[in-house]
Amino acid sequence: MDFSSLFRPGIRATRPYTPGKPVSEVQRELGLDSVVKLASNENPEGPLPAVLEAIQQAALQINRYPDAACFKLTNTLAKHLDVSPQSIIFGNGSNEVIDMLIRALVSPGENVVYSHHSFIVYALTTSVHFECGRPVPLDANDKHDLDAMADMVDENTKLVLVCNPNNPTGTYNTIEEFDRFLARIPENVIVGIDEAYYEYVTAEDYPQTIAMMKKHPNLILLRTFSKIHSLAGLRVGYGVGHPDLIGELHKTREPFNVNVLSQVAAIACLENWHEVEGRVQRNREQLDYMATQLADLGFAVVPSETNFILVRCDGDAGKLTNDLLQKGVIVRPMHAFGLGEGALRISIGLPAENQRCLDALKEILS
Repeated sequence: MDFSSLFRPGIRATRPYTPGKPVSEVQRELGLDSVVKLASNENPEGPLPAVLEAIQQAALQINRYPDAACFKLTNTLAKHLDVSPQSIIFGNGSNEVIDMLIRALVSPGENVVYSHHSFIVYALTTSVHFECGRPVPLDANDKHDLDAMADMVDENTKLVLVCNPNNPTGTYNTIEEFDRFLARIPENVIVGIDEAYYEYVTAEDYPQTIAMMKKHPNLILLRTFSKIHSLAGLRVGYGVGHPDLIGELHKTREPFNVNVLSQVAAIACLENWHEVEGRVQRNREQLDYMATQLADLGFAVVPSETNFILVRCDGDAGKLTNDLLQKGVIVRPMHAFGLGEGALRISIGLPAENQRCLDALKEILS
C-alpha cells in the first residue's frame, strides 16, 4: 500500500532532516579509531562539572515526571535576563519553540517569511504546515536581506523568522539594519529572532533585542542552551516575548516537554554564567586562527560571529567532505542549504581537532 497518498502534499514533498554524521557511525563504517566531528556547531569543551553533578543528582528521580511549568528554571532565567517569568517559554530545543509559533499562528492560506539560505528547519517546518513558507535569498554579502524580507510581508503574513547570527553563513545584521526593518513590519506580524549563537557574538553593532522588545512587542527571541553551554544532547531552548504572546503560545506546548535532566542542567549553566566569557574567548581565538589558515589554503572565508565558519572552494564540497571523512574529519557540505556545490561549513573544535582538520585539508589539496 502506498501510505504516502494519505498525507498532505507538504508532507510528501518534504525530505527528513539529515544531521551531520555521528562519530560512532563514521568509526563503524570506515574502521577508524579516531574521528573528529566539526559538522554540527557543537561546543567541543563539553558540559561544566556543575552540570554533570546536577544531572547525577536528578537522575535518581527520573521515575517522576518533570516540572511541566519549568518553575525554577523559568525564574532563574528571568532573573538572569531581567524579564518577567511570564515572558519566557521553554522548549525541547529552540526548534520546538519555532514549531509552536508556526502551529499556533498560521492557518491555511497564511504565510511565514524567512531566508532561503538559513536554518533548514524553517523550510522543513513551513513545508509540512500548509506549505506556508515564503523564502527570501540572502544578499550579496551572505547576510539576511531584511529589506527584501520586509517587501515579502503581505496581509497574509503571520510570522517572520530571522536567524541572527545566521546559520550556516555566520553573518549578522546590525542594530541599524534591524531598526529599519522593524519599522516596516506591521505590529500584527510576529517577528521571531533566532539567536542560537547569541553568546558567541563579539561585534559591537549587534542588536540587543531584549531591550528592543519594549518598542516592538511583536518580537519574540529564540535562544538555546545547546551551543555555548554544551547541552546539545539534552535539547533545551527557550523563547522570550510579550507575556500575552507567551501565554497564548503555552497552549501549543506539549506536556512535560523539557525533561528533568535538561532543567537541572540549564539551571546549573545559569548559576555558573561566569564560565561563558572564557568559552567565548577561546572560541574566538580558534575561529580567527582557522579563518586565517583556511584563507591561506585558498578558501573564500565568510566572516563569522558564531562557532563555525562557512568557506567556499572552487571544486565540489561534497567530494571534499568525503575526502575529509576518509581521514576521520567530519564537516558539512552546504548544498542542502542552497549555498552552492562549493560551500562547506566547518565547526570550531578544540585546538588539536582544528589542526587535524587543517592538516587533512593540506594533504588532500596537495
